[in-house]
Amino acid sequence: MSWRARDVVPLTIGAYLCVLGGFMLADSTGWRPIGTRGLVGVAFGLAFLALGILAIIAAWRVRRFSRQLRRAIGHVRSDGGGWSIEDAIVSTVIGDISLDLRRAELPDGDTELQLLCWLGTIQVRVPRDVGVDVTGQAIIGTVDILGRREEGMVRDFRVRSENYSIATKRVQMRLSTFVGELLVVHV
Repeated sequence: MSWRARDVVPLTIGAYLCVLGGFMLADSTGWRPIGTRGLVGVAFGLAFLALGILAIIAAWRVRRFSRQLRRAIGHVRSDGGGWSIEDAIVSTVIGDISLDLRRAELPDGDTELQLLCWLGTIQVRVPRDVGVDVTGQAIIGTVDILGRREEGMVRDFRVRSENYSIATKRVQMRLSTFVGELLVVHV
């Protein structure tokens, strides 16, 4: 689940359960008899409404990024220098994402990167003078973010470099893998 969905899903489920509970209360008190068939219909209707809201939020979130690179199978690498970084989403189903930001042209201020990989490794090298704020999750695998290492299942994390608040160039990364390894290092 993405970091934004993790913020929205509990609210959506909570609202769904409150409305469904209200219908059940109205039915059980006889104030507004609905019946079992009506409650099932209300439950499915609310579920589709919730999914629709989540889809709209996800589409809005993705649209605001100027660059998107998606690969079903294959590796995404940035080995050469002189390339510019801007807000972007990079994703692959099976493969690795390897970004070396040391020779990239980073703008002043915040740059947001979303790196998504179903099966593979996400590896990012960042210059020491760049502030880094990393959030994300690995369902099964290893997470090593700025020296903080965890292994196992369902690893959610947030790590911020010590120089983040004072750095003129900052990178906010949202990393996600289903099975794989996440690695972010200051070099």
